[in-house]
Amino acid sequence: MDEVENIYEEYIKKQDEFQVYENRKGVCAGYANLFEWFMKEIDVEVENVSGHIRDERNKYVELESDDDFRHAWNVVKISGKWMIVDTTWGTSLNPIVSDYYFDVKPEQSIITHYPKNKKWQLLDKSLSLDEFNKSKFINRIWFFKGFSDIPKLKKDSKYYYYFIYKTNPIKEISIDLQFSADNLTFNSIQNITKIDQDGFTFLKFNKSIITKKAYFKVNLKKYGNVYYRDVINFKLKP
Repeated sequence: MDEVENIYEEYIKKQDEFQVYENRKGVCAGYANLFEWFMKEIDVEVENVSGHIRDERNKYVELESDDDFRHAWNVVKISGKWMIVDTTWGTSLNPIVSDYYFDVKPEQSIITHYPKNKKWQLLDKSLSLDEFNKSKFINRIWFFKGFSDIPKLKKDSKYYYYFIYKTNPIKEISIDLQFSADNLTFNSIQNITKIDQDGFTFLKFNKSIITKKAYFKVNLKKYGNVYYRDVINFKLKP
């Protein structure tokens, strides 16, 4: 066995649930193994899920090259329903953040987590890797700061685009919607009309200012000042 194999074997041993429990140290695989052990001890049905994640550093997953973005998490069956649990990402002293990762909605989990076995997407219609990479990347801060849905970009037949989301009850938080033709230089979209109607907010802007190939990003503003950048990133679908 060569040195690389020795290092790998040692790494695997350190993620054993008993080792993690004893040493109080582990990475995502160790967290998932430990959680699986705990659940089985109390007769809760549980599965260990492996896959890839995307975040601010890596918005598009490439299965063959993204070794640094491999990840492990769990699903548990409670009252006949499977729930997604990420104990690694749930390690936070902030209870809002921690609670979020102990029952992640499937439609929110698939924003960042792409399981090797599509079954564990827990969606009515699973996403291919290509669909996953083309979907909006949304930083979890979007949900922590009062937004409850995944926003949509729609257009009418003639003049306007509409960026639509459920109205945030935290009134002092607003959106800075930006556009780029090259995914490098982004500028805030000007002359946006904001419409609040039936619990939704519509940001209306003219089609003529948007190029055929376009990239969008969302920053969050508080009292007029940007305080979270790159919260959402997505491409204009042809």
